Amino acid sequence: MDKKIIKKERKLERELLGILGFLAVLVIVFLIASAYFKSLNYFEYEGLTFSKKKIGDIPLFHHTYYIKTQSGAFAQYNFYIRTDPRENNVSLTGKSNLMVPGSVVYISINSEGLQQCRYGALAVGSLSSFISDNQMTVVAGNLDFWQAGSRRDLWATCENRPGNKVIEILKSNETKVSIEGNCYRIEVANCEILEAVEKLETQSIVEARKAFI
Repeated sequence: MDKKIIKKERKLERELLGILGFLAVLVIVFLIASAYFKSLNYFEYEGLTFSKKKIGDIPLFHHTYYIKTQSGAFAQYNFYIRTDPRENNVSLTGKSNLMVPGSVVYISINSEGLQQCRYGALAVGSLSSFISDNQMTVVAGNLDFWQAGSRRDLWATCENRPGNKVIEILKSNETKVSIEGNCYRIEVANCEILEAVEKLETQSIVEARKAFI
């Protein structure tokens, strides 16, 4: 074979190998970059994997897990919160055992001082949906005896409903969540009701997960 032809073929081979090598580098760079940017939208919190979402201008944090429905089948549950759980500084004391399918949970509110809170209705609605979606029965109550009587609401407190889980929500000087047995008390200051509710919801999922590990 002509030496010139052999040289040309070898040159073409080298050029082809160079192109293939360059493409391989590009693929590796793309995969690394893709993994990096993907990691920016995912994070771990207390064993739960959250992803960052956005609906319009509203940032959301999303976690999925499976729940057993009344029919016995398993369904995926989409848990959304507005506050980054890593930055939710609401104090929580006690251990949550809220998520017990088939149980009755009273959500009892003293609305005094909370009516003007922008996210008050959203927080209570979110908590109610969270409980019912996790196969528990929600019963609405009122913490104020006299107000409950005038409005014909159910008067429900941790003291008069000791056999069931009761979530008390009331205005306070400090935003915090305290759990003692079946009593879950959410105290709200500066209208931080959504942050407090999301703290309880998230911690309840964390504790439920630990129970099955």
